[in-house]
Amino acid sequence: MRLKVATLALLLAAAGTPAFAQTLSAEDQAINLNATLGDTATAPTAWLGAKPHFVMVGAFGDYSFNVNLPSLEGAAAEVVGKREYGHDDAGALRLIDFEVAVNAVMNDIERTIELEFANADFNTHTLPLSFALSPDEEFPEGAKASLEVQFEWEWVAKSAIVNEEGLVDSGTLDLALNEGTADAEGIAPNGLIGGFATLTRDGKTLALSFTVPVTEAEIDD
Repeated sequence: MRLKVATLALLLAAAGTPAFAQTLSAEDQAINLNATLGDTATAPTAWLGAKPHFVMVGAFGDYSFNVNLPSLEGAAAEVVGKREYGHDDAGALRLIDFEVAVNAVMNDIERTIELEFANADFNTHTLPLSFALSPDEEFPEGAKASLEVQFEWEWVAKSAIVNEEGLVDSGTLDLALNEGTADAEGIAPNGLIGGFATLTRDGKTLALSFTVPVTEAEIDD
């Protein structure tokens, strides 16, 4: 997951600094800071199963989320997964990362949410397995993982840009499903990935359950 620095720079250059310094009203701040989609949901407490879905409730920084997509079929959102592989010292492929990305209009603003989970090799674990989330290591060994959260949007009508990202302080990932058909290189750009996560950052919590179709895979060299 990477900040789209070039895109942001172009937007700033096109709009000019004064417009982006505009102060939102309290009502507009509430709209900008709260991303909601679907019926109001309570925070999930366990994985909601193998049927494709995405439910995320809670807060991250100054932003709150209530994204409730109990079924992805016919949902007014794009929700997809991605696998990222790396080579070990012997040249063998490792599944070092998977991402879940959501792109949807929420509160009349097109928003993107990305969650990136990392481990030394997710493929070496027998599922289901609970991973402890920690920001201390880039690719933790064993039953530990890191999670980076990124979200971004441009509210054109109000000249506001949001582009936030950060590692979570603590939490758990209960990875329940990781299926796909690998090609000759051992890469699986298909299938499903699913699980449940609770995370804390700066004392605020966020909970999510997901089962999403994997549509992309790449090797990170």
